[in-house]
Amino acid sequence: LTNTPEESKKATMMFLFDIRSTSQLGAGLSILQTIFICFAVGIGAMSFSHDVNTLLLNPIERMISKMEAIKDNPLYAMKLGDIEYRREEIETARRKEELARMSRCWKLFYMGYNMKKVKEPMETAILEKTIIKLGGLLALGFGEAGAEIIGQNMRGGTAGVNAMVPGQKVDAIIGFCNIRNFGDATEVLKENVMMFVNQIGEIVHGCVDDYHGAPNKNIGDCFLLVWRLSGASEEKQQKLADMAIMSFIRMLAEINKSRVL
Repeated sequence: LTNTPEESKKATMMFLFDIRSTSQLGAGLSILQTIFICFAVGIGAMSFSHDVNTLLLNPIERMISKMEAIKDNPLYAMKLGDIEYRREEIETARRKEELARMSRCWKLFYMGYNMKKVKEPMETAILEKTIIKLGGLLALGFGEAGAEIIGQNMRGGTAGVNAMVPGQKVDAIIGFCNIRNFGDATEVLKENVMMFVNQIGEIVHGCVDDYHGAPNKNIGDCFLLVWRLSGASEEKQQKLADMAIMSFIRMLAEINKSRVL
């Protein structure tokens, strides 16, 4: 320090303080604060990204993949509906098993918690199931013969529906069956005749689908069934013919031994 001649004649006192530890502590705390902020922001971004993927992106990707599958093969929509139904049944059975393994106190708490908590279905889940149901209804309405009409309209870029799609010649095995004495059954069952026909239709459609056939049309008490042969090898065509006969045999057996009918 430089002092004037007058100041140098006077006594001067100087105090020195070591603040290096305090500065190091402050710097360390600043580093920890920066790390904590980065960690919190990263956790928040990951949580937001997980919610976006779970609630939005993954359902949209599933819907797009299902739409592509239905566009390539419209009849696949019926299988998608069966897969979705089986998945829901498996999930319900799993929850029942978990509930059965719980103690009585936990069971009461679990049931009370579920009664208070009303879970609304997500819009994306509703839209995904709607796509599957609409595809299944289209497949049921148009059948095997109209699958090409659905596929070409879905592959088209316009919003209109063109039902006048050029046809093509195909080889197929046509099966036809009807409910005998349907008039008498209608007089006896009256409004319950629809349930009666649906129960028979469930057996017919199930047997035909198990043997690689396709129910094409249902007119009142009659069912039109198709086994498509075009594009198959000669050996496969013979197997399809055998499976068509076996499906009718199994149909009669299932209807005769059905306890519901």
